[in-house]
Amino acid sequence: MRRLSALKCTPLFAAILFGTTASADVTAQQVWDSWTTQMETYGQGFSTGDETMSGDTLTISDVTIEMSDDEVTVMADVGDIALTENGDGTVNITMADSYPLTMEFTPQIGDATTLNMTVAQSNMVILVSGDPGALQYDITADLYSFTADSLEGEGAKDVELGQSALIMRDMAGTYSVTEGDLNEVDYSFDLGALDIDVNITEPGGGNSVKAAADLADLSMNAAIAIPADMDMDADVPPFADGLAMDGGYTFGDVRYVFDIKGDGEEFAGTAVVESGGMDFGFDFDRVSYSGGAQGIDLSISVPQELPFPIDVTMAKYGFDFGMPLSTGEGGPQDARLAFDFTELSVSDGIWNLFDPAQILSRDPVTIALGLDLQFTPFFDFLDPAQQEAMIGNDIPGELNGVEITELTVRGVGAEITGDGAFTFDNTDLTTFDGFPRPQGEVNLAINGVNALIDNLIQMGLIPQDQAMMPRMMLGMFATPVGDDMLTSTIGVNAEGHVLANGQRLR
Repeated sequence: MRRLSALKCTPLFAAILFGTTASADVTAQQVWDSWTTQMETYGQGFSTGDETMSGDTLTISDVTIEMSDDEVTVMADVGDIALTENGDGTVNITMADSYPLTMEFTPQIGDATTLNMTVAQSNMVILVSGDPGALQYDITADLYSFTADSLEGEGAKDVELGQSALIMRDMAGTYSVTEGDLNEVDYSFDLGALDIDVNITEPGGGNSVKAAADLADLSMNAAIAIPADMDMDADVPPFADGLAMDGGYTFGDVRYVFDIKGDGEEFAGTAVVESGGMDFGFDFDRVSYSGGAQGIDLSISVPQELPFPIDVTMAKYGFDFGMPLSTGEGGPQDARLAFDFTELSVSDGIWNLFDPAQILSRDPVTIALGLDLQFTPFFDFLDPAQQEAMIGNDIPGELNGVEITELTVRGVGAEITGDGAFTFDNTDLTTFDGFPRPQGEVNLAINGVNALIDNLIQMGLIPQDQAMMPRMMLGMFATPVGDDMLTSTIGVNAEGHVLANGQRLR
C-alpha cells in the first residue's frame, strides 16, 4: 500500500469529492499519475490499494482521501476508482454510487466528536479531455448529496441527529487545470437546485433546531492561480508569488424555513429571496467583494416575547467594496465603498410599539451610500518582506480624493439626497490639524425635515423648546426652495475656508 503525506485542507478537496483530479492527460495512467502528483504538490494525502490495468480500464482500489488541521480531520473512504480510455484521447472516471465520509472534531479542551456521513451520487458522468498540462473535466449528475448519519463521542451526549442533508440536483459543469509555474484552476458549475435540511434535537429534552433551505438555479465559478511550489504550511499565503483568485455565484428563488426551540422558548420563521449573487477577487494588487439580493421577504415569530409576527420586506440590498493592496506604479489608485438597503418595510406591529397613534409616515425606508475613492498605498500589504516596516508606520497610505456617487436617506416622511467630490492635499497637514486639506463640495437636497420635527414633537420624543436648535441649524446651513424643501452646498475652497451656501463658516 502506498501512503502519501498528511494533509492540510485546500479547495481541491471539493474537486476530489466530485471525482475530479487536479490535472490529467489523455491516457488513464497519465490521469492517475497527474492526480497523485497534484495531491502531493498541494498537501493532500491519500492511500490506495492495488492499481490494475485491464484492457482500456485502469482500476485503483481502496482509495482513501484524508486531510486535517489542528482541530478537524476529514476522511473519505472512496473505494474503487475506474479510469477508462475512450479511444479518442478522452478518459471517463467512474466512482461508487456512495461512500462514507467522516469528520472528527478534536477541540483543545474536551473529548473528540465524530460526524459520520454518506456521500451519494446518481448518474454522474466525468469526462476528461484536453492536452497534457491543460486538461478539462466535464461533469454532470442528476444528484450529488451529503447525508449526516450519526454522531459519536462527546457531541452525541448533547445532540441527536434527525434527517440532515445537503443535496445538489441537476448538476453540470467544467473543471480545468493548466500546469506551469502557476497552476491555473478554473471551474464553472450550474445546479438546478440545492436543498439543505438540518434536524437536531436534544436527547431526552425539548430543545431542537429544524431548518430547511431550497435554492434554485445556483451558478458558481472561480479562477484560481496557485504557485506550483506553494508551501501549504506557510504562515502567509504566497500572494507575492502569484497566488490569486476571483469568482462568484448567482442564484434564483430561495426559500428558508426554520424552527428553533430552547429553554421553553421558540423562534420560528420563513424567508424568501427572489434572486441574488456575489463576486469576489483577491490577488497581490487588490481585493474586491460585491453582491446583493432582490425581493426579500422575512417573517419571524417569537410567541413568548411578541404577540405578533415580525414581517420585513426589502426590494433589494447590495454592497460593493474594493481597495488596492500594493503600491502598483506608485500613484493614486481606485477604491470603492458602497451599500444600499432599498425600500425596507416592517409590519405595523413593530411600528405600533413606538408610534401607536400612527403619526409618522410608514412608507418604505431606503438608505444608500456610494463612494469612489483615490488612495495611494505606501506598502505592498501582502509582501512579507514589508511587514516590519508597515508595523512601524502609523499611516499605510494617503487619501487623494473621494466622490460621493450616491447618497440617499429616505423614510418617516423625510428625505436627504446628495452628491459631491473632494480632493485632498497631503502636503498640507496644518490647516485641518493633521488631516490633509480637502477641497471640493457636497450638494444636499433636504425634504420634509420640518414636518418630521413637528411629528417628533407631537409624539413627545422632542420637547418643544429643544426643537429650536435643529431648526436654527437648518436655517444656517440650508436654503428654502419650496414647501419644506431645502438645499445646501457645503464646501472647502483652496484656502481651506469652509463655506455653506457661499457663506464662510471657518
